[in-house]
Amino acid sequence: MKKILLWLLLCLAGCAQAATEITRELVAPDQLVPGQPARVVVTWWTDGWFNPPPQWPAPMPVENGMLLTEAEPNQLLSRRRGNTTWSGVRMSRQVVAFDGGNLVLPAISITQPSLQEGPTTAALPALTQPVHWPAGVEQPDRFLPASQLALQQHWQLYRATEDGELHVGDVVERQVTLRAQGIIPAQVPPLLFAVAGTDTQRLAPQSRVLTQGRGDVTGIEYVERLRYQPQQAGSLTAPDVVLRWWDTATQRWQEARLPGKTWDFAPARAAGAETALRAGAPLPWGTLAAWLAVILAGALAAWKGRLLLIRLGKTLGYRWQAFWGEVPLPGKIPSHRRIK
Repeated sequence: MKKILLWLLLCLAGCAQAATEITRELVAPDQLVPGQPARVVVTWWTDGWFNPPPQWPAPMPVENGMLLTEAEPNQLLSRRRGNTTWSGVRMSRQVVAFDGGNLVLPAISITQPSLQEGPTTAALPALTQPVHWPAGVEQPDRFLPASQLALQQHWQLYRATEDGELHVGDVVERQVTLRAQGIIPAQVPPLLFAVAGTDTQRLAPQSRVLTQGRGDVTGIEYVERLRYQPQQAGSLTAPDVVLRWWDTATQRWQEARLPGKTWDFAPARAAGAETALRAGAPLPWGTLAAWLAVILAGALAAWKGRLLLIRLGKTLGYRWQAFWGEVPLPGKIPSHRRIK
């Protein structure tokens, strides 16, 4: 009887102790090129519950690459092994390779703390992924891999006056928007360049991550702006924008192009003409009409009360004269004086 009770206690203790598994995998295409994001996935499994919840293992070294800091949304998983149901938490981050060769994630040990069973340590083996430059790379520093890419542009004219012409001193702004998938903003090369003989102003590029659903990253939007301000009369020709990029979906080169444009700039506007234009601003007819109505109403009221005004004026005149008039003092002023 004692043996049976001891066996039952051991079974209950074994069932009460939750098991934990930790795995790591590198999700990447068969033909990975430098700069193309891959994904490192770490999954925690338990047949009990997590207390505390799993955290991303840090640090995680990478050879010939870089682990991006922006974490993707966690995924909750479940599986059934035999008669036991397992719950899992999957975390993933993107990793990119710097150069051709091998992208290596060295072997590491991960410890998952637990308030019930104590910490669990798992040894994760090293992961290696070959990386190759595609044939036909001309400028490695401008190499841009993406699964989808599209370009759009917008022109904005800034004139001193809306006379329908461009003069020296006016500004032409060119805005180019790039939308791509499977890319990070730091990989986008410069898209707009200065024109010889023309002053330019490059505005700070803007980028944002495109997401959908629960925050899943689908791509990026990159906006670059450049302003042209000619200092001499003549023609301004903005060149075409040509971007050669590697299509990771079809494994071939693609070319995105935006057409340029030409404008004619007249000489600078004369200062007198600008002064005349500023002086010829539209008059505020409503304000003038209101003041005219007030003046007419005052004149009409003065005409109707003219008698009262005349009487009031005479009264004020009399009082003014009485105030400043001489006051005689009889018997107070000596009439005879002796001069020695």
